[in-house]
Amino acid sequence: MGDAVKYVYDEVHGYIPLTDLELRVIDTPTFQRLRRVKQLAQAWFVYPGAVHTRFSHCLGAMHLMGCIAGKLSMEGFIPKDDLQLLKIAALLHDVGHTPYSHAIETYFKERFQVTHEDISTWIITEDPHIKDALNDHGIEPKEVAAIVSGRHKDSTYNMLLSSDLDVDRLDYLLRDALHTGVKYGLIDIHRITTMLTVDKEGNVAVPEKAVQAAESFYIARLHMYRSVYYHKTITAYQLLINAIYEEMIEDPEVRDILEPFTTGDGVRRAVRAGKIYLWDDFFIGGLMNYVIIRGLGSNVLRNLIRLYLGREGYHAVLDKITYNPRELSKRLGNALAELKERLKNAGIGKHDAKPYFDTVKIASDENCVRVITSTGTSVPITRFRASIISSVPRCLGILRIYALPGCAEYVRKLSVDLLNHYVSV
Repeated sequence: MGDAVKYVYDEVHGYIPLTDLELRVIDTPTFQRLRRVKQLAQAWFVYPGAVHTRFSHCLGAMHLMGCIAGKLSMEGFIPKDDLQLLKIAALLHDVGHTPYSHAIETYFKERFQVTHEDISTWIITEDPHIKDALNDHGIEPKEVAAIVSGRHKDSTYNMLLSSDLDVDRLDYLLRDALHTGVKYGLIDIHRITTMLTVDKEGNVAVPEKAVQAAESFYIARLHMYRSVYYHKTITAYQLLINAIYEEMIEDPEVRDILEPFTTGDGVRRAVRAGKIYLWDDFFIGGLMNYVIIRGLGSNVLRNLIRLYLGREGYHAVLDKITYNPRELSKRLGNALAELKERLKNAGIGKHDAKPYFDTVKIASDENCVRVITSTGTSVPITRFRASIISSVPRCLGILRIYALPGCAEYVRKLSVDLLNHYVSV
């Protein structure tokens, strides 16, 4: 992989060595942008210590990739010449995250069908700072992008970065648990990294004797989903940021300031011009302050911003967790459509109340870690009878109705009365 030219100290993994190429990529303004994008967006509204960034997470994912891929290389599963390629892919896997991460990404995904993976691909292959750094060191940008998007010809490479048990999840569980103070995310990282291997088909796997370490990972992730990633208040403020960004784009007076970050094509133009580094949490946060100071935009926009800055946003007036979301979702579509119509007829503004439903995968039969049995065959951990993961639900369903303080009680009563006709809440 080349000799380390510098070391950076990480609060999770300790000293991380950096090669010349890694340092070149890290020092680009495009990658430095990740210092100004929080890893957990609005989680610090609930857990004050959760102010860590995508920057540190990407360094951590790269470090774990080096540890795991290096081991697999010594075992003959990965060519030594590809180790730097895999580390760079891990380093850049989140380079396309929007400001406030998933809060604003949701808007771009629903409006323009653009995800952070799409933006990452654009940056890796079209941003002059990143593209030139890779080309100068003999790394093909398109191959890096293929690994990041899970489209590489070698399925093992894809799984190391994007599967149930990958370097991305291994790092963020540890890092997020540390900074939130939530202990449910603690996992035996040493056991996992030293025992992780590849089965005969190229799938990421663990030997049977290490199945408990893999189980603890799945259980930790489930608990972190409920206590952090889908915490009802954290989700509420992500919805509020989403509403604010939508109002900014729809308001001509503010939209002009926000250009070119108003459409998918605009974001891609910024990437090609080497200006994507300007689009960060600071830019959006500063714009919110500017709107208030100058009295710009509509009353609706300014009110939403004031609620956000004063931490007086949405309340979850209904909160239902289910482990059978498919059955719930069959009956839910008509209920939510009717609820939206009734709220509109009652004069409730489109941002005053927000129905919310999401399905979260706990364990995937297709993309999960496999267990190598004593006979040498491998089976998905979800079908390995000696593992508790075989009995864990595959999905978690979250149904919530959010409302701003002024109409919360009215929305709660309407939601409960209506939804009880369709589903038990």
